[in-house]
Amino acid sequence: MQRIRFILTLGAVLALSLGVSAQQKPAKIYWADEVPTGWNGKWPAHLSTVPEKTNFTRTTNVPQLHEFIDALKWNSEHVHVLTVFTSALRYVAPAVVLANPRVTTPAAARSSGKPVVLLMGNIHPPESEGSEALQMLMRDILLGNRKHLLDSQILIFIPIFNVDGTMTISTRDGNPHLAGTRTNAADFDLNRDGVKLETAEVIGLYRNILNAWDPVLLYDSHRMGSGNYAYGNAYATSTVPAAHAGPRGYVWDTLFPAVRDMTRRDFGVETYTHAMFDDKRPPTLYSHDNTIWSTEAKFVVSNYGLRNRMSILCETPGRASFERQIYGQYAYIASLLEYTSSHGREMQKVCEDADADTVARVKAEAESGKLRNWVEGKYESRGKIDVLGYPPGESVYLPGTSVRAPRPVSGPPELIRGIEDFTRPVGIRDASVPRGYLFPADLDWLAAKLRNHNIRVETLARPMKAVGEQFVVDRLVKAPRGGYDMTTLEGSFSTPTTREFPAGTFFVDMAQPMANAIFYYLEPQTADGLVGWGVLDATLRARGVDRFPVVYPIFKFRREIAP
Repeated sequence: MQRIRFILTLGAVLALSLGVSAQQKPAKIYWADEVPTGWNGKWPAHLSTVPEKTNFTRTTNVPQLHEFIDALKWNSEHVHVLTVFTSALRYVAPAVVLANPRVTTPAAARSSGKPVVLLMGNIHPPESEGSEALQMLMRDILLGNRKHLLDSQILIFIPIFNVDGTMTISTRDGNPHLAGTRTNAADFDLNRDGVKLETAEVIGLYRNILNAWDPVLLYDSHRMGSGNYAYGNAYATSTVPAAHAGPRGYVWDTLFPAVRDMTRRDFGVETYTHAMFDDKRPPTLYSHDNTIWSTEAKFVVSNYGLRNRMSILCETPGRASFERQIYGQYAYIASLLEYTSSHGREMQKVCEDADADTVARVKAEAESGKLRNWVEGKYESRGKIDVLGYPPGESVYLPGTSVRAPRPVSGPPELIRGIEDFTRPVGIRDASVPRGYLFPADLDWLAAKLRNHNIRVETLARPMKAVGEQFVVDRLVKAPRGGYDMTTLEGSFSTPTTREFPAGTFFVDMAQPMANAIFYYLEPQTADGLVGWGVLDATLRARGVDRFPVVYPIFKFRREIAP
């Protein structure tokens, strides 16, 4: 396979790029650092973002964000602001609800019948272009030429999620010149807290936004620190095999192609899958794994798929200028919101059908043991594709400076033909799905954690005799994986057994829409469920797992035996 450097007419680029018809062509495709002149318009100072005021050499901090939101409130009647959480450093993370007419409560949002779409930035503050694009879009929707986007949907913007990381300024090479740190004040990566829920930030997001407002779609913006794909944005969705196939399949097969075409047509920006090449020259593989986008649920976007909802992670390339990165995010998000404006009810129906199907399958198949789901997955090839890319390059000193940044690129990219598209998630190990789970009253902290995940947990009002399976743990093993010390339990399930549980025992009925998430979190052999993240380590060690086999404290209930 040969990589062919090309400078083509626009129509030829579109025809070659991922099989797009040459008839679909905008006035211009913008490559590398290119942006249209005056793309963000002209606004008075109080309605201009920090990058706009500083020729794209600075990014917004938390007080500046509050000032910008306040300016929007004074100029529009369609704004409601709520607090997602207050951080350890006492910064407030605001969520901005845009609706016409104004909506101030989740109940009012539900009664409107309109889909809710959530858009987030700065979960990793050094990746701030999404945050800036979100602020521009709020302004343009409320005061500019995108007011129609509130006709049929409710939009929630969280421009700066990691407020403490944003305010912990560090000198960084590249662009912008100053930025926050990746982690929060306690040095936790918030985008690894999707399962374990140990940070106030993610707990606040789940309780106050995801659980309360139930967005049909979650969008999370990022930037690639490396990589040589040539797209203005690269996107992914939840690829957890245990998640319902309906919502994630809709995003991949229907939403992504449509939004890709709109972004090209309306903004001249090419977008494609969030993946990276292998190290071979020429490359032979384009894989999610190379971007650390795994089939596990630890990422907030991946985890959201377990709720039977839709989610998107979108990354801009690190080799572009800051203005281009913001433009790329703006182009994609604006195109996405045009799509959700027209197809939001359709998206709601897909998610509602997934909820109903999840509950129906539990009721029909779980008691007999026929229902199964995946505890581990991997990626396989979808086949061969052609991918746009630039030659690899190490960081270099920018001319006349002591600043290192990815080597700049310019002009049309290369077309890399016939490369394997390793982005298809498949399950590789499964387990039976029970009718419910039972665990003792002393694990009240576990019940609270599950409730933070929007899982319904009940307490037995009377003793219960049940048939089910229990897992006997022979050994607890700790091993590093993905930068964390993860837990694996060696052991096996018993044959069906009968146990009695006293009043006060916690009971999780699987006949609820969150069943796939419940299964993923509580199964002892899930790769990154609550066991994998060490959440149950102390409980198991208190029961003696370091000295002898112990029974896993969460019982897989199949059916109740009448007294």
